[in-house]
Amino acid sequence: MLARSFRTANLACKLRAGLSVQRMSYSSSSSQEDAIGFIGLGQMGFHMAKHLCSKSQKPFVVYDMNQEAVSRFQSESSNVMSASSPADLASKTSVIVTALPESSHVKGVYLGKNGVIEGMRKNALCIDSSTIDNSVSIDVSKRIISAGGRAVDAPISGGIM
Repeated sequence: MLARSFRTANLACKLRAGLSVQRMSYSSSSSQEDAIGFIGLGQMGFHMAKHLCSKSQKPFVVYDMNQEAVSRFQSESSNVMSASSPADLASKTSVIVTALPESSHVKGVYLGKNGVIEGMRKNALCIDSSTIDNSVSIDVSKRIISAGGRAVDAPISGGIM
């Protein structure tokens, strides 16, 4: 019940901010258009990406500013490509998941030079799982939508178990 209340509150917040909300549908086909991108291979993101990659039949592309994290991820997972920047990752994927530690990192990855929005495909789905300031989440979501993408705020909490 608590999870449902949180989703309802999050939805209400987005509606008050003027963000569009739409039901998503997914295809089971696998092509470059359906590739999944993951940005942020830190303590939380690494495990999230690894689990998602292991359960998906789709091509998987990763990016992190720490090249050691990318190399480690590729050595522990199969069929994983790396991207040279968030824009490069966005140009190769239709779904982009981010797991970043701070609001400033989210802004930089999405809105900065060589950011996601620069390379993002039309109608790309951007899922931000970073636990950040609500105002930053709303601003980044609006910018994604203005650039022709779709935005989902899906913050995580807790820690490594």
